[in-house]
Amino acid sequence: MAETDVEFFFDPVCPFCWVTSHWVRSVQRQRGLGVDWRFISLAMLNEAPGAYDGKPAHYPQAHQRGLQMLRVAAAARHAHGRERVGALYQAMGEAVWEATPPVEAELDALLAHTATAGDLEAILDRVGLPRALASAADDAAWDETIRAETNEALARTGGDVGTPILSFEPPDGPAFFGPVLGQAPPEQDAVRLWEAVETLAYCPTFAELKRGLRTFPDTPVTAKLAGSQTHVA
Repeated sequence: MAETDVEFFFDPVCPFCWVTSHWVRSVQRQRGLGVDWRFISLAMLNEAPGAYDGKPAHYPQAHQRGLQMLRVAAAARHAHGRERVGALYQAMGEAVWEATPPVEAELDALLAHTATAGDLEAILDRVGLPRALASAADDAAWDETIRAETNEALARTGGDVGTPILSFEPPDGPAFFGPVLGQAPPEQDAVRLWEAVETLAYCPTFAELKRGLRTFPDTPVTAKLAGSQTHVA
């Protein structure tokens, strides 16, 4: 695998993570950025009692679907190498976020879609990986690997964060949650944003820059909600 400039910790069912990954891939194309695509599970981040209190009903199932996809990604990485994970995440993200949107323009309808999204065998076909890897979705033996990477991501940022997480010059460089984007910037602006983010990352005294309100990310599946204000992590 090429030298790693940044590690991108992802969960396939996070729409913000998906939009940010578009931006990172744009920078990757333009600057030859070496990206290692790694795992962080929203299901594991929300294991504490009461984590889903007051949230739409399908949140736990949507996060569980993310864990299933990460298990498949972990099995694929183990058998076929780290360099296959980026393409697999892209195919998974497209299956979730570039699919036919739910009829109802409601967050819980979106989460219900996410909870069952993606034909795993078809996704594996798209990236030239064996269909047999789809069976890993229900194999909790992979959870130890996913939990270790989730904990590693949190250790680098200091905890109390979500997805995505960027880690520069891993494992010893700076890392942080985000940036959270409602829409990926145009190609011509992608590197400029990257340079701004990188500058903040390498400022040793910088801790946080945040808006509590954000606009819901713009993907084909979320089009009916895109632009509306949300606190979704």
